[in-house]
Amino acid sequence: MRRLAAVAAAASALAGSAACGGAAKATTTARAGSGGGFAASAGHLLAGFSLDRQWLALAEDPAAAGACATVTLVRLPDGARRELTRPGGATCRLGGGFWVRPGARALGNAIVKALWVVRNGATAEAVKASPGEHEVVLARVTGISASGPFLGPVVAKNWLRLFGRYTVAADGTESGGEISGNRRELWTATGPVPALGLDKAEHVVSVGADGAIAMWHAHGARYGRVSDAHARAAALDGGEVYVLRADAPRLDVRLLSGKLVRSWPVARGAKPLLDVDGPDAVYVAGRTVHELRLDTGRDRVVARAPARETVLDAQIEKRFIAYALRGGAARRGRVVVLRR
Repeated sequence: MRRLAAVAAAASALAGSAACGGAAKATTTARAGSGGGFAASAGHLLAGFSLDRQWLALAEDPAAAGACATVTLVRLPDGARRELTRPGGATCRLGGGFWVRPGARALGNAIVKALWVVRNGATAEAVKASPGEHEVVLARVTGISASGPFLGPVVAKNWLRLFGRYTVAADGTESGGEISGNRRELWTATGPVPALGLDKAEHVVSVGADGAIAMWHAHGARYGRVSDAHARAAALDGGEVYVLRADAPRLDVRLLSGKLVRSWPVARGAKPLLDVDGPDAVYVAGRTVHELRLDTGRDRVVARAPARETVLDAQIEKRFIAYALRGGAARRGRVVVLRR
């Protein structure tokens, strides 16, 4: 694998307009120095990213007075950028930053159509936008406390965008479901769903707080359920379900019915984030990014964070592996992209 040319200079040139989500024209890449990567804009901190096909979406929290949370699309490999947030848009009006439960993703992009969750104080919103549509608020919750209500996690792939919405009853019971980008509720559940997986064929796996998994389709089909899956995170690809376990350093491979067909060891300390494309999965353990071959179980480290830097997340697509760093030389944060 080799690292792509970075866009540090382009990011710097766009910083002024990006500070409050200003629109910016697409611009080509400039080679970065030794740090490399798609860097967060001035006055911002990288909060997360998502990757679908050749499109990378960057979520940046404000870190300076007067700045707003921003979402930027970056086209790979040339680094052309398109801001999806703007001054006066829903995200900037709300203020605050990106928000979701720990160990989940607050941003997803289905090719160029993105969806994200932001929070300011006790109020949060799920927002969607694309180059062809201004920001639209899909859901809003208020009165947030440590026990909820909650928005997220977010997952997106191909043309489908989903987010969770959960409310809390007087007795503390959570109930809610998974909402699509056109506001349709596609799945309901009692209890939280802290993780979601989605493939290009719109199969979905939900992971309950108790580690149970349920497989379903966005157009209504219901498949299997595994109550003792012990899942921390899950992903889907080609109709197979990949489960990162909470009770052991292993990744299970299951069919949509729930039947277990393979199980592979993974590195200890894996974060509850997982992504899969074709025969390969990527996950983060400590300061390393791992690629796991799903048919043979071969596990190898494809990237290692430099000293004093932390790996936030890693994702995979047919042509690319991307991972996010923050701290140390990365400072405000950057996303590094490797060609597969």
